[in-house]
Amino acid sequence: HWRSNPIKFWCTEEPESKVSWFNISNQQFHFKQSITAIQHDLFLAMTVEINNQRLAKYRHKKLAITAPSSNNIVQFPEKVQLPFFPDIKIACGHFKTGNAEASELVNAPYGYGNIDNSRHFIARASGNSMNGGKNPIYDGDYLLLEQITPNNAGSISNTIVAIERQDETGDNQYLLRKVLKNPDGSYILRAANPDYDDLMASEEMVTFARLKGKVDPLELFIGQELMREEIPPLFNEDFNPGNWQSGHVVLKEKSVQILLVTLNKQGKGSEHQYHDYFIDDKHFHWQSQNSTSPSNKRGREIIQHQKLGSRVYLFVRESKLRGRTASPFMFYGEVKYISHESEKPMNVTWELLR
Repeated sequence: HWRSNPIKFWCTEEPESKVSWFNISNQQFHFKQSITAIQHDLFLAMTVEINNQRLAKYRHKKLAITAPSSNNIVQFPEKVQLPFFPDIKIACGHFKTGNAEASELVNAPYGYGNIDNSRHFIARASGNSMNGGKNPIYDGDYLLLEQITPNNAGSISNTIVAIERQDETGDNQYLLRKVLKNPDGSYILRAANPDYDDLMASEEMVTFARLKGKVDPLELFIGQELMREEIPPLFNEDFNPGNWQSGHVVLKEKSVQILLVTLNKQGKGSEHQYHDYFIDDKHFHWQSQNSTSPSNKRGREIIQHQKLGSRVYLFVRESKLRGRTASPFMFYGEVKYISHESEKPMNVTWELLR
């Protein structure tokens, strides 16, 4: 963790200043620059402060991952975390300056193979130039990108890349475009939205990242712990105790179902002692409310959720309380219906898609 971020960045030469502030020698982390005697105490205090701050953030993250202790809770392996940027412009500035503190970290998404936080990052799209075709990119979409370096440049023809260029006024622009090669060897940069004209590639344009894919922002929270009132904003909803105290929340307009499961039902009445548990690390047994059957509306919404275009998300906690305060739920991501038995209640097997 420490060698990859931030130590690696702090030991890397900054492109603009050509200065590397630290190095590692004999398993020790050394400050390479000189300071005056007058600066010594201030420098020491600042160093202690930033070390304590980084350690506190690290401990908080580790505790959030490892807090549940029940054998019935499926644990998440420690995940690679990637830099996150509000937009591509900020991402480009980060990589030009080598500033390791310019971003927050989020979980790496699943399904993209080997992810390396020294070259992969998450940024949000801005504008509508790529809003078209079979895989449109909308303003605000979360994108997984890979920094292009001399070591991994390869061919960029027929790929979507992030480009930095200057417009007519001399201001920098940051664009996503598909690179197409002409028969004469020149390149065209094409937007997916037909309202935008093609651009001829020029030496003034700098390609700094290739698009790996769009990311569901919910994936970035898989394995994270969230209090009940923190869950609705993930779905652009406001917390309403009347709706969100239920264990099965249906957001009809968004075609989303949310399962909020407490495994240890101690203290609940017998009518609410639902039998919920992990079958293994890929499957979850969930018992519906006592009124749910395969023949009624709620039961059909569960069984046919994929056919109906409804996505189901699973949040699980071991017990209602952790110590004397409310326990958070761990987010396990999207699940899909596999089978069910009985009715009123239904015993449903879900498959975790993470």
